[in-house]
Amino acid sequence: MTNSSGSPSYRKHTSKIRHLDALRAKQLVKLFARPVSAGEEGVARSPVDAVIRGAHGLLTLDRVAGHDEPAANVVGQYSTHLYLHEVIRLPFSVAQELAEHRGHLYLDKAEHITDRVAEALSKHVGGGLSLNNLRVLSASAAQALGRHFGELSLNSISTLDDKQALGLAQHANELYLWGIEKLSVDAAAGLSQHRGDLMLGGLASMSGRVAGHLAYHRGRLHLHGIGALSDEVAEAFGRRHGFLCLKCLESLPASQARLLSSHKGPLFLGELDLEPAAADSLGKHEGSLSLAVQDSVGPQILESLLAHSGPVTLAGVATIDERRAHVLANQALHKGIVGMSSLFLDDVEDVSPQVGSILATHKAGGLSLKGLHDLTEHVARELVHHPMLYLDGVSVLSDSAAKILGGYEGATLSLRGLRTVSPLAISRLRDNPAIELPRQFHADTSSPSDSSTTRPLDTHSPNRQETIRVIQQIARHGEQILRQSP
Repeated sequence: MTNSSGSPSYRKHTSKIRHLDALRAKQLVKLFARPVSAGEEGVARSPVDAVIRGAHGLLTLDRVAGHDEPAANVVGQYSTHLYLHEVIRLPFSVAQELAEHRGHLYLDKAEHITDRVAEALSKHVGGGLSLNNLRVLSASAAQALGRHFGELSLNSISTLDDKQALGLAQHANELYLWGIEKLSVDAAAGLSQHRGDLMLGGLASMSGRVAGHLAYHRGRLHLHGIGALSDEVAEAFGRRHGFLCLKCLESLPASQARLLSSHKGPLFLGELDLEPAAADSLGKHEGSLSLAVQDSVGPQILESLLAHSGPVTLAGVATIDERRAHVLANQALHKGIVGMSSLFLDDVEDVSPQVGSILATHKAGGLSLKGLHDLTEHVARELVHHPMLYLDGVSVLSDSAAKILGGYEGATLSLRGLRTVSPLAISRLRDNPAIELPRQFHADTSSPSDSSTTRPLDTHSPNRQETIRVIQQIARHGEQILRQSP
């Protein structure tokens, strides 16, 4: 595993740590702390610090770990990743120190934790907490972890009773429970009170009563293991108001499509070979609709699906002929209002000028064609007439195509995937405020760049070599302790 510079990442080194004591846990947390200051020139940062680069710009404004008396201008720190996949045991003293890390914390080797350790880890903020090897979780530990403020991953927990479910239901962020293959009615009732994203990808089937409880879950519900629905489950989910993902659903008979179509909110389905009656029912669904169809899907099915009054995503459509282009361009308007919906055709790899001309007449809202990687002058001349166009897959643009797009008169033209383009082309695109470009193309080349003027906040932060040396010392000390253990 390497970072963007091609050097081995810190994860490779921290993943060799198998044992920690409190002193070295504290040392490790401080090693990965990257405080953020606010001054006249904005947020100070180091453009060469691999730890900061690994945070991908995410900040936490909580108090700064490892700094007992932070400077007055310190407002938080970067949300960094600390991978400790091989740490075997988690004593309370170690958990207390690791909870001070502000960023993602991965502890995927520990099979058991005490209630006190769970309580200590519940205070960790600023990132996710991953405990993907836990096999057993007491009700008290579940209640403590339910208070954790970030993403929580417990993918080896295979069963939940009602008390454990109620404890975890306090959680209000992403909750991963991929290991659960069966869910009782009482546990489902408890989890229905959870307020964040709920991932139950291990469930291959469920009863209508379980589905009835999950239908009232208030966050985003992901059920990626469901391949088929019973009529009772389809009816229960038809009563749901909110995000529902059934992306591995393999079949949807017309009777079940009719029941499911009364669901309100974002609905994600799998690749389906739909009967016309099923497509008609889905076209009456309220909310966004996302599903995969075969590339050969006929105009009749497309027309039924695009009667849907809301954003539609059609994965699997890789080619568009003129007949189907007319159907796509006539997507229904949301509540009869122009521009209030969207059509996502991000698997389309090629568009002819004739098809581009037809798609440009689409008025339902945004049109996303992120699967297009090459944009010829002829196609650009047609698509440029669409009022809300997303071409984020285009990475290379010729000067002639850029000149055409530079004259765009619509509301939004997104070209956020651009990588290779001439200075002349960029100047033409940048002059148009409706065109969205990658950040580097908006930089003012007449003044020094961000990276040349920013400095590390903490000039005493260790460099890469020193950071790796300290990590290796911690790993070696842990191995010595393990060899001495009976």
